[in-house]
Amino acid sequence: MLQACMDQNFFLYGMIAAGILGVWCLFWSSRFYHIAVKDMKRREAPRGKWTRELLDTAGRRGAAMRDRESFLRSRLQEGRILGQRVGSLLNGVSLAASLCGAFLLLGIWGIYLLQYEQYVLQQYLLVSGSIISLLLLARYSLNFPGKRQRVLEGWMDYLDNQESFGQQGSADPLPAQEEAGISPMKRSEQEAAITQVEEKIREKAGPRSKFAELMNPEDEKIMREVIREYLT
Repeated sequence: MLQACMDQNFFLYGMIAAGILGVWCLFWSSRFYHIAVKDMKRREAPRGKWTRELLDTAGRRGAAMRDRESFLRSRLQEGRILGQRVGSLLNGVSLAASLCGAFLLLGIWGIYLLQYEQYVLQQYLLVSGSIISLLLLARYSLNFPGKRQRVLEGWMDYLDNQESFGQQGSADPLPAQEEAGISPMKRSEQEAAITQVEEKIREKAGPRSKFAELMNPEDEKIMREVIREYLT
């Protein structure tokens, strides 16, 4: 049995298959985060299913959603692509590297037990070392924790801004209602009172009066605004 596996290069092909599995998991994990990051700039028409579900859930919960960070983290943990969770795909990379190491150990055991030549051992070591190094280096270079944090922070800011806009929207109509509540009659009375106060100041503003410097057009306009603020 062992002889047949060694002759057919079963362990060597097993390492190559494990490497292909790891690259497949890396590709789709990176694809998920790439779409999630891009969708933060196109929230009106997102391409990713995860983003659409997130917007639908956030829209239904609205103000009832208190702990946004926990909500977003749970949604990321449930994020799927090709029917697989992203966390499971990332674990698949580690599994692929472990399988490659296991096939290497089996190959070394067969080489020494069946007394194969030294170049066969070197071949196994080269293939396994290249695959494991490639998987670990690619996972580190793709920076999945950084992408995850970027998605969390981007959606946290978006949800916080949505809440603040909603609060402003509910608070803005109050000044408008108060302004609408001022009848034209009260406004005319207010303007008449301002004009009356201005005329009294003008009467007092003789050539030697301290109010004489207020009589240029710009200062008269400022004076009317001050009086209006005082009366309101």
